[in-house]
Amino acid sequence: MVVIAIIAIIATMAIPSQTGAITQRRVVQTIELVEPYKSNIVAYYRTHSGEFPANNEEAGIPQPRKIISNNMEKMEVRDGAMHIYFGQKMPANSHHKILSLRPIFVKDSPNSPVDWICGINEIPSGMTASGMDLTDLELMFLPGRCR
Repeated sequence: MVVIAIIAIIATMAIPSQTGAITQRRVVQTIELVEPYKSNIVAYYRTHSGEFPANNEEAGIPQPRKIISNNMEKMEVRDGAMHIYFGQKMPANSHHKILSLRPIFVKDSPNSPVDWICGINEIPSGMTASGMDLTDLELMFLPGRCR
């Protein structure tokens, strides 16, 4: 009986870590779905004198509620930043949580490359991020590149 109780405790402890890993994989899959839209945002930046698109329409991408997937309820562009709103098949505690992907650039140097940061990543020295970081997805669900 004691052995069964110990096995049950160990199994219970393993379940949350599996849920976290599964959720993290779903987050990565969702990021990969919106990756192609980065090129639209960078193209806008290049053709509009270093300004980023204010919204989805300016970026030339579908409206927020038209960009959906198994794990995403919408993706919204604000000042060049892409904000992924989770829902659908994600765990209930992740519904309506946000992960931000923000373009980073060298201010006053529009020909320098545009890169991206994810989630709570720090902005590298010498670079500036466009848009606000609205990330409120739990840290355990963020992939390594977003921490």
